[in-house]
Amino acid sequence: MQNFNISGLQPSAAELKPASLYAILAPLDNFATELALHAINKPSATDIYIVSSQIETFFEGPFSNALNHAFDQHKVHPFRFSADTRDWPKQQIINNTLKELNAYKQLNNALVIVHFSTTDLASLDQKQLIQSVQTYKKFSTQSGATVLFLVSGPEVTNYRFLLRRLNSDLDGLVYVENDSTVRVLEYDYWHHSTGIIASVQYPLMIENGCFKVQQNSITEQQTSTSGVFADEDDVWIVQGAIPEGTKLPAKYKIIKDNNALFAKGPKLEAATLVFAVSRYTDLGLLAKQCFELRKNCGRWLKLVIQNFDGVIRHQDECLFLTLGVNLILYSFSEPSRLLSQVQSIQGFQFSRPLPPSIEHVLQFTENTFSKGYLPFIEFTKQVEVHSDSAVNLGVSGVLVKLELLPRIDPIHPLHLFHIKREGDVFSLVENTVYLYLHACRENDVNNAIKHLFKLETNDFFAQQNIISDHFYIQQECKQLRRYYAGQDITDYSAQLKENESYKFSQKIDASVAADLETPEFTKNERADAVPFKMAIKSNV
Repeated sequence: MQNFNISGLQPSAAELKPASLYAILAPLDNFATELALHAINKPSATDIYIVSSQIETFFEGPFSNALNHAFDQHKVHPFRFSADTRDWPKQQIINNTLKELNAYKQLNNALVIVHFSTTDLASLDQKQLIQSVQTYKKFSTQSGATVLFLVSGPEVTNYRFLLRRLNSDLDGLVYVENDSTVRVLEYDYWHHSTGIIASVQYPLMIENGCFKVQQNSITEQQTSTSGVFADEDDVWIVQGAIPEGTKLPAKYKIIKDNNALFAKGPKLEAATLVFAVSRYTDLGLLAKQCFELRKNCGRWLKLVIQNFDGVIRHQDECLFLTLGVNLILYSFSEPSRLLSQVQSIQGFQFSRPLPPSIEHVLQFTENTFSKGYLPFIEFTKQVEVHSDSAVNLGVSGVLVKLELLPRIDPIHPLHLFHIKREGDVFSLVENTVYLYLHACRENDVNNAIKHLFKLETNDFFAQQNIISDHFYIQQECKQLRRYYAGQDITDYSAQLKENESYKFSQKIDASVAADLETPEFTKNERADAVPFKMAIKSNV
């Protein structure tokens, strides 16, 4: 009998019965494949069959060790959809796949993994999809194999609603969600040897290269005998978070600064704590304080950050929310707006999974990323890494395609990119510049490019295309890498390194305004002029 090899997972949720069909759904390819790979034992006692258009993703991931070991033992039979099948009807592909699998004799108790993306299934209507599921169910019953039917892609939620109704054909349905740095298994229903489970969730963390069920990392506070907390309506607010002289309700209490508020937190149960953030605030320290308060004080404590001068970036916002903050506010000029926002979260508790440690989150931050120009194949690999990290942090990332105008020498626009942030990378292939912007929303792309590219983009590029969905970013990188595999692609690394004239000096004049981001705009002041008396020399 097959099982999910996940430490801490209940036996009923880990069991994979022979002659059964299970569906695994996920918004991203790797979420689905990671769970499927945990169904492989090392060493494998049975044969493994994998059908996918992206077969290499099963062998190249961080959880592929058991699969590669089984492959070395000649236990793995991989199948890839060939390029000429793209235009085939999907029903024909499904039927031919099963015909191919039925040619093998070692199917009893075998593990069969069939992976489709939502784009692969888009041409199937509801009736055809139901027929396909029933066909795979018949195959699993007759062959005795355990079949994992993987579906991944941005439209996967639509398929989840449909497959929920097919509980007479499917033996189990699990949805793999990502909540910041925590992977969550959501069991809609799951048949096992002694019964069925439904509506169960398991938060997962990675330990020693494998998934492990995360135990509750938040200390749960016990309610009072009356069912409510005595300090439920209390609001503790840092003095700098509101204008001086603001009239506050009776339950609002002013406290000196963030450190004093942090020290007050362990004495509270369900009160609201409003921290203040300015350009002088240590965001790293505040993030650690919020995490400790959430971890040790429970879910009912409300943590609010008042950012009154706009210094919190998109990635910082996501980091704070991941570490236990309920709400981030920006309306410093209107104290009434702050009061109403604070009132809106009363009675609520923090419901998101909390990461096991702050270090677990920080490993996905930008400090680990590449920056600047990369050779094209390396670029596609790094973008996948950056995109995965963005998903784990809950931040946005965009892939921008800039098509060069005719007769433009590619080296010139490449010289004009001035990358400052870790995680922002670019490359070029076939007169198209590919630019990945980490922790950047789609609405901010144009402003970001203006900061990175010092001249008008219209003078160099014919058109601009943006890919903002993490699934499609990863798909694009995989397809580009397969398409250009073995081709000779010009690497501009040496030219960019040899010609340093496009770079500006790192020594910025001390007189430059603090808010200027570009070092080329310097302000060289001359000394004040002094009067000079000129005497006219006589010719006499």
